[in-house]
Amino acid sequence: MTYKFQQLPQLVDKRGKLPSKGSYNKRANGVKSITTRVWHHSLTKLSAGGSNIVSFANFHVGTNGWPEIAYHLVIDPNTIINGKAAIYYCVDISKRSYHVGNSNTIGLGICVIGDYRTDKLSQETIASITDLRNALIKDSIGKYDKSHNEMPGYSWKACCVYDYNKAFKDILETIVPAASQKPASPPDLYTIQEGDTFWSIAEKDGPAGITVNDLIAANPGVDPTKLKVGQTIKLGKAQYTYTQKPDEPKKPQLTYRYPLPSGVLKKGARGNLVSQLQAALAAVHFYPNKNAKNNGVDGIYGNDTADAVRRFQSVYVPGQVDGVYGPNTKSKLQAVLKSKGY
Repeated sequence: MTYKFQQLPQLVDKRGKLPSKGSYNKRANGVKSITTRVWHHSLTKLSAGGSNIVSFANFHVGTNGWPEIAYHLVIDPNTIINGKAAIYYCVDISKRSYHVGNSNTIGLGICVIGDYRTDKLSQETIASITDLRNALIKDSIGKYDKSHNEMPGYSWKACCVYDYNKAFKDILETIVPAASQKPASPPDLYTIQEGDTFWSIAEKDGPAGITVNDLIAANPGVDPTKLKVGQTIKLGKAQYTYTQKPDEPKKPQLTYRYPLPSGVLKKGARGNLVSQLQAALAAVHFYPNKNAKNNGVDGIYGNDTADAVRRFQSVYVPGQVDGVYGPNTKSKLQAVLKSKGY
């Protein structure tokens, strides 16, 4: 079936053409399940090099571990087609993509590229927002328009902050909050929803001042790659668990029980810095070689050490599983060490 929104002259079909590692499940009742058109903005500035659908797909698939990009439809103010902002059809609307947790079944995910805390909506973008919404209404796809932070459990999200009352020509003023509305404070405890990861909760559109490392350090018994719907984690309480307060001096590495080397280490490296890394990995049970003397702490970055780094990355740095120790791996390893009391 071809819908009216697919016939918009500024729409480009990108289904099956973006980075992916599988496919989302179908909605139980197909498109009839959709009750709400959920509006997001990407929280990436229009001028940023990564403000495009390929970068979003890489982030959602590579970092968050989702099958495909989160949004069904993306409006791109940086690309003008027929005098209006391009609309990309990224995920078939019959699929339950990950963008609003436990409301994924009823939600249609629409993202407007930009960070509208500072960026401004162009007339070309407003025109495409209006065209898309009107076409979806004619297609009977959804009954309501809501912003991301109006959905259950997401009032603390920094989305959406642009004024839909100006973007929609015929919108009811009660449908979507105006740009002046600020996100609520994050709850002390948060219940995991469908598609949530530590990275999707804390990165980009997460609560200010709470990082992935804070979540890791504050939730020592939680495997970030095995979150379960309904599981409770510390969210608001996680703030500054790992990340230092702005006025707090940085703790020197030498004061830690397991100091971590800076820079990059990889196969072939030798010496005390490698030993420091090996000891830290062993302390959090990612042994370079559990059967060797000192659990493999020998100062040699060989196959066993590379494998230990790779295993650690697969859990805590899923977007960078290469067996090479660098800044990202160091940051996550330090957070895990802190969560264990080191």
